[in-house]
Amino acid sequence: MQPTQALVSLRFITRIAAVIILMAVAVGFFLPADYRIERNIAVSSAKYDLLQERLYHPAAWVEWMHIESGDLVLEEGSRALAPGDRYLIVYDAEATKQGSIVIDSVSSNSIEFTVQPNQKTQSIPNVLNITTSNTGETQLQWVIEGELDAGFLSPYLALVANRIAGSNIEASLANLNR
Repeated sequence: MQPTQALVSLRFITRIAAVIILMAVAVGFFLPADYRIERNIAVSSAKYDLLQERLYHPAAWVEWMHIESGDLVLEEGSRALAPGDRYLIVYDAEATKQGSIVIDSVSSNSIEFTVQPNQKTQSIPNVLNITTSNTGETQLQWVIEGELDAGFLSPYLALVANRIAGSNIEASLANLNR
């Protein structure tokens, strides 16, 4: 019994699809799984004091930190930003889908904190660096660096991490610099 034309076409399509999938997996082995996301803003000298107030007061983070489809709630905080200050990330008022932000270290020119978008993902280290040039212009730099651990999808996710996380950083920096 001879295979029909439809069966021959189906075999051809499935073989092509299998080759494409195998090529994607093979290419993934050679792509890096690490990423670096960096955004900078210039802050005028007129807004410098406001920037300091927003960065170094825990309650102010709730106002400027952008959380896509969610809110930031100060869980534990002191009068001045300090290591151990903790924020809860609540998405669309769902108590089951929560994340956190924890302040790791604070100095006059940098703030290090980790973000855990939800309870099932690993923490992501973030750094805010503040530099002032000789001309008095202040630069705020936000850097996220890490390595993804999502199996063979990690390199592909790392390729789009800049676009995904970058838009959230840009929204937060815009809020911060208002």
